[in-house]
Parts: sequence; structure tokens; C-alpha cells
Amino acid sequence: MPATSIGLGAMLGAGIFVFPGLAGGYAGFAAIISFLIGGIIALLTAACTAELATAMPQSGGGYFFISRSFGTFWGTITGISQWVGLIFACAFYLVTFGKYALTFLQDLNIGWDTNAKLISFCFVVVLLIINIIGTKKVSRFQNMMVITLTIILVLIFSYGIIDYFEVKNKTSPISELAPAGTLSIFTTTALIFTSYLGFVQIANIGAEIKKPSKNLSRSLIGSVLIAMGLYIFIMTVCVLTFSQEELKQFGETATIEVARKIVGNWGNIIVLFAGLLAALSSANASIISASRGVFALSKDRVISKSTSKINTRFGTPHIALIFITVPVAVLLFKSSLEVFAEVASFLHLIIYAGICFSVLKLRTKNPAWYIPSFRIPAAKWVATIGALSCLTLAGFMQKESILISIAVLFFAIVYYLIFVRRKDLKLNTPKPPHIDAAFFNPNVLIPVAISEEKKEAPKAILEALPDSNLLLLGFKEIPEQTQAEQSEEEFGEEAEAKLAKIRSQLEDSQINFDTKLIFSDTMESQLIQFIDEADLQFILTLKPLSELNQIAIPIFHVTQINRKLSTILYTLQTNKSIKIFVYLFLKNDEDTSSEESLKRAIEKQFGLVGVTIHNYKTIAKEKTSSIQLIQNISEKTDLVVWSEPSNLQRDLLVNIILEKESVKLTTPTLMILNKE
Repeated sequence: MPATSIGLGAMLGAGIFVFPGLAGGYAGFAAIISFLIGGIIALLTAACTAELATAMPQSGGGYFFISRSFGTFWGTITGISQWVGLIFACAFYLVTFGKYALTFLQDLNIGWDTNAKLISFCFVVVLLIINIIGTKKVSRFQNMMVITLTIILVLIFSYGIIDYFEVKNKTSPISELAPAGTLSIFTTTALIFTSYLGFVQIANIGAEIKKPSKNLSRSLIGSVLIAMGLYIFIMTVCVLTFSQEELKQFGETATIEVARKIVGNWGNIIVLFAGLLAALSSANASIISASRGVFALSKDRVISKSTSKINTRFGTPHIALIFITVPVAVLLFKSSLEVFAEVASFLHLIIYAGICFSVLKLRTKNPAWYIPSFRIPAAKWVATIGALSCLTLAGFMQKESILISIAVLFFAIVYYLIFVRRKDLKLNTPKPPHIDAAFFNPNVLIPVAISEEKKEAPKAILEALPDSNLLLLGFKEIPEQTQAEQSEEEFGEEAEAKLAKIRSQLEDSQINFDTKLIFSDTMESQLIQFIDEADLQFILTLKPLSELNQIAIPIFHVTQINRKLSTILYTLQTNKSIKIFVYLFLKNDEDTSSEESLKRAIEKQFGLVGVTIHNYKTIAKEKTSSIQLIQNISEKTDLVVWSEPSNLQRDLLVNIILEKESVKLTTPTLMILNKE
């Protein structure tokens, strides 16, 4: 799957070649547990990221999720932390690249009077140029190369572990489980967590993934599981091959020495070459991800709009790329691998904790716009454990790394107080492609026939539309010879009293009300004209309803299956055990092809928001009118949700409103207007 390869291409970078030696040197055999713990924390965060990404499929990653959940203050801190964290991660990868490049040249007996810092610096410039020119094809090529070379690496190390178990009387380099103590497991986890930073990049392309409710979560969680398995496997071979003291001596080149011992000099050359490409790919992935984060900050005006300026020739954000690569170039002259890795990990752990807290808040508050197509089972528990795990792990970093990270967070707070707070920014509401944005604050028409004696509002439906704007439309059809003004004078007081009575039934709600009266001798055409011209999303008929346990959806045409329908059903079904029945109206009993195509369209559309259909029922529409069929359905359900087809059959809709042919409707009808 392409999305999974993107996550793996970012995660299986320098970490798989550098960290086994560093981790084994610090924790010995227990380094395997460190990679396992890091993977579990990443899995919890990946699950939360999957839910947020399907509700907010926008570029910007953690910044966008947290800013829309908690506002500009936490968004600014997250955005700057993400920016700086990726700069440190890129510096870590490029320092690794420089050291691997020198070792590679030495193993090929090529003498070159230079140092690793200069090589790293040169490739910062190369990556800047590549990204300005355009990197889509380069990025795909790098991802495939890293995965291919990782497979080669696994084959080499598989040979090593088979050899270990086949050789008899071989002395094991393992002395004890955690020779440096239990604490070393967690400090090592904090060090190597940079290895798991790449999976969030999948969220940046959430809107481009087919069937995101299934594939996005699989890609995020699957990429972490694969990466965790590979890290644990490589780490196992390393600790079985060399002792803790030897791994500590080899440091970041330990993986090379393991390959050399397993298959000779050619093994270490292959691993070196793989490490070079992996480090370069990870650095490039960090630059691309950071540039997207800068673009998101600029788009929200948290930083200057000029930073997201697009190069007119190449169509790339050249200023944002410069703001990323210049700090990386400066950091390279320090060349502190452990500090670079830990600062990147610390800042990302804070972001990951924020992602988990975002899920916790949005699940608790449940705003109208939050409709993820993937929902985590036991979400509040997963989010809470994930957030606390991230914050706890951040405390196991080296003192220098913690101080640098805190300084970055302090700078972000000061920057917000000085530059951002005074702007009074209003962040746009996320608009997932699988829901209808008009549903956030829908305009709902409630027609009220003045001639009817008793009218009662369906409270259970209106409670599901808390942010709606209701228009109570009182209407009365008058004789042809009667003037509208005369009728308004005669029946106006009675009509206002009836509308006021309906409003009183909902006086405890926060719904906005407005009223309008229509008196006409051509009521059908008047209503059609009013519906066509008014800004309306729904029409709700007045029938009493206190509890909602079952919904019926009549489908006559494929255009009735749309985002509005799936969105309203999601809202009505959320946190409730509501059964949904779909009635498919076919031309005749033998129309099986139409039945199957309608079912496929329904499952595709409803699957985007996780709406479950309890059962399908097919009805042959040969000798029965549409209004009579809806009457029959009304007797068997609590609510009829009728989605208007694109061919604008307003006559059926208006007949339901006027109740000329639908007096027998026993339940309310929620009609979704189609004005496209």
C-alpha cells in the first residue's frame, strides 16, 4: 500500500542503522524491550492520529489537529515545536549520513581528505536544491529504495541469527537482561524514539487515501507494527552478535560491524550503502514534512505569510525550505547525535501527547464538525494512556536535551504572547470531504399548517440539531377570490399563537428561531418557490417524537445517497443504539442490478462515517405511488429520512408538507434538500 510505504520510508531511515549500536551500548539485551516500549507508545499515538486525520484531512499534521482542538495558544506551541523538532531530526540524519559516507569511502579504500561535517553540509545544500526544484518522484524513489534495502538488511541479519542458533558451544555475549539497570530501558527508549517519528506523515495525505475509514488506520498502525518488528529483529541480532561493551565501542556503526561479522566485508559495504540512502531519505522526509508544517502555520497567519510563498518557476515553497535548511546547516557543526535525537524525540512526544489529548477532548465535547470516518475502540482509554506515556517518556531524556527542548517551548510561548495573541486569529473549522459543511449550522424549515388543530415538535430530532436555525413557516391555503392581506388580517393572530405554542415546547433549547407566514390560493407553487429561493438544508414535519430508536430511509434514485444523508445519519446514530432500515424502491421484482448498485453506493458513502445499516428491504414500485409507499414505511418506524434526488421532484416533497396525500404519516419526516 503506497501510504504504508510513505510511513515506512520515513521511519526505516537512519534509526535502523544507527540506534542498534547506541541502544545496545546503553542497555545491552534490554534494548530490545526499549524498542518494544517505543513501538507501543507509537501505536497508541498512531491510532489517535488515524481518528483525527479522517476528521481533519489537512496538511500540517499535529499542528492542525491540536490548533483545531485547543486553539491558537497550544497550536502555536505545537507548530513551532514540530518545526524545530524536525530540524533536529534532519540534523541527526545528516550527521549520520556524513559519518557513514566517510566509513563507506574508507571501506572502498578511497582516500579523501575531508570530514563528516563538510559532507553533511554539502548534502544540506543538495537537499535544498532538490526540494526547490520538486521532489515527488525523488521521494517515491527514496521510499522504495529504503524498503528494498531494508529487505536486503533483513536477509543478511536473518542469516546471522540462523548461524547463531546452528553453531554449537557458541559463547553468548549476553550476561544479563539489563546490565545497566532497569532505568536504562526507559532512558534508551527516550533516545531511540526518533525511530518512530515518520508515521505521522501518512496523516498529511489522508484526503488522498481511498476508503480512509479502513486504509488510513491500517496504514498508520501497520507501518508502526512493521517498523517495530524490524527494529526488534535487528536489535536482537546485534545483541546476539556482540557484547554490550563491544556495541558501545562501535556506537552508531555497530550495524556495519554486525554485517561484516556475518557475511564478511561485502556485508558491511551493502549495509553502509543502505545506511547512506536511508539517512538521506529520512533527512529529505523531515524537510518535506517541516515545510508542510510551516505552510500550515503561515496559512493560519501564526507566522508571516511570506514563508509560504510559492516559487513561480518550480511551484515549491522555497522560503519555507530555506527557513528549515539553514538552521540544520548551523546545527551540523555541533554533531551531537544523542542530543539531536533526543531533542527531536522530546518535542515530538509533546506533540504526540497533544494529539492524544485532542482525541480525548473531541470525544468528550463531540462538536458537530467532528465526524471521523475511523473511530478508535475505547478511545478515551487509548488517548489517556497514550498521552501519559508520551509525557512520562519525555522525562527520561538527558538533562541537556530536556533543557534545549524546554527552551524551545519557552520561546514558542513568548512568541505567541508577543506576536500571535494580538492578532486575535480565528481558525477555520475543519471540513472533511466525507461530510457536508452546511450541516454544521443547518437552516431547518418547519412547516406549520394553520388549519390543523394540534401540532407538536419532535424533540428527539431537534436535540440532534443543537446548532441549527429553525424557520417556523405558518401557511394556509385560501380561496382564489380572497386577498392574501385580508387572510393575514383574519388568521394572523391565530397563526402567531400556534407558532408561539410550538416555540414554547422548545424554550429550554439553544436553537435559534424565526417565523414567517404565507397565505396563498396557489400554496403548492408558493411553497416550491420559497424552498427554491431560501437558504435551507432540511425540512422537518411536525409529528410528536420523544424517543428515536429506528430510522427508515426510502431510496428511489442513486443521487439520494449523498454526504448530507450520511452526515445526518451519523449524527443521529452517534452514541445511540439506533437501527437504520433502508428501503430500496425498484421498478419491479426482477430489477436486481439496480438493487446491487444502490447497495454498493450506500455502503461506500455510509462507510465513510461508520454508519451501520441494520437491514435492507426492497419494494417493487409498479402499482403504488411514492407517497403511499412512504405512508406504509411511516407506520413501521420512528423517523423517515427522505433525501431529495437531484432531479428535484418537489411535487412529492410539497405534497408531504401540505399533507394533502400524507395525512396518514404517523411519524415525522426529515427531508434533505438537494440544491446542487
